[in-house]
Amino acid sequence: MWIYRFEDDFSMASLRRVRRPDPEPGPHDVVLRMRAAALNFRDLAIMRGEYHVKVGLPLVPLSDGAGEVLQVGSKVTRLRIGDLACPVYLPNWIDGPLRPQHGARRLGGPNDGVLSELMCLPEDEVVPMPGFLDPVEAATLPVAGVTAWHSLFELDRLRPDDAVLVQGSGGVSTIAIQLAAAAGARVIAVTRGRHADRLRELGAGEVLSRFDDVQADVALNVAGGETLTPMIAATRLGGRVHVVGYAADRIAELDIFTAIQHAVTIRVATGGSRADFEALATTIERQGIRPVVDRVFPLDDLADAVEHLERGGHLGKVVVAW
Repeated sequence: MWIYRFEDDFSMASLRRVRRPDPEPGPHDVVLRMRAAALNFRDLAIMRGEYHVKVGLPLVPLSDGAGEVLQVGSKVTRLRIGDLACPVYLPNWIDGPLRPQHGARRLGGPNDGVLSELMCLPEDEVVPMPGFLDPVEAATLPVAGVTAWHSLFELDRLRPDDAVLVQGSGGVSTIAIQLAAAAGARVIAVTRGRHADRLRELGAGEVLSRFDDVQADVALNVAGGETLTPMIAATRLGGRVHVVGYAADRIAELDIFTAIQHAVTIRVATGGSRADFEALATTIERQGIRPVVDRVFPLDDLADAVEHLERGGHLGKVVVAW
């Protein structure tokens, strides 16, 4: 089997294709033939040396992937050969509230990620995907989809008719719009991009270019930086703001007076558990949700995919497939 890994540093010039022996599954293991991987801003942060967890070399990158079950161990019960499945981004976090030990392992840094031909994993660290999704669509879910789900339905308890303010048009934003609309919420999208019509098709009732004159019950902030305080100002008294990203800046400006005036609750998500992922997959299957893919790159063009993500302005996820 082949893998790609960073050898000398985290630049694309240091990414090497390396041969390894094919894995042999144990009784509780499954082997996935990986087909696609989605990029996240955390991958860019690791490459820039700006990630919040120490990451060492060598490293197989990328945390989000999907593949077909190729082999199963003799005691595996949750998956079958031929199933489409995704590795869990935080494999130590099976269920329940976040504990310190749950973040000790993270695919794509500090632990090896999904950019490989085959992956051998305990079945407890894999989630089967709805049958109507293809590998490219499924690969968008382990970080972006689970983060959106955990924020809206675990940290929060989104209710029908809640007004939900969603920032941006990237992977977390688009799946959040789809999930919130499916739950009966009134979705307000704020974006400076060119994707207004498509965001409406995904379920946004309104698409605005600014936070002015918005009164939301729940808000999802993906950018950090200078956008946090204006988003707080766009919530109702007692509203909830979920900070899930740092696309603009990892340092977020917070006007304490604005937060006090709105009596806002601010929550920060760091992905979600396997149980969150399973609940997300169930909802996607029941609602027929198709995750949004901006562009698919062949694996040989991974550097172009990284540049495309860095430029911003995309709609949904950037994916590489092989």
